[in-house]
Amino acid sequence: MFDKIKRKLAAQWLAQSNAVPDLTLNTSDKIYLATAKRSGGKLTYVYILACLKTLNNNYEINPTTQIATFDNAKRADIFYETVKRVMEYQNAAPGVRQIRDALSEDIAAFNQKTR
Repeated sequence: MFDKIKRKLAAQWLAQSNAVPDLTLNTSDKIYLATAKRSGGKLTYVYILACLKTLNNNYEINPTTQIATFDNAKRADIFYETVKRVMEYQNAAPGVRQIRDALSEDIAAFNQKTR
């Protein structure tokens, strides 16, 4: 009987829960330079400007734009905020700050295009 009550309470809790996925981004697979978020109709787009990691553990000199598309605005917000936190974490490293300085024109162009 106790198990039946536990299952019922757990089902009620899950039905009321606003649980969201715990998104984890790898902090070393790319250097995140900039991000932006836009909504269009029922979709939300998260744009990322990043330098991708090469096979020999270096990073590409030319940044790449990536787009993640979501049909759930809340999940898009979570992903966007996670990318921003990874960027903050990476920016603490002096090498990443130097890369950002060197690519400042690319970052400015990305920010202009994704306004």
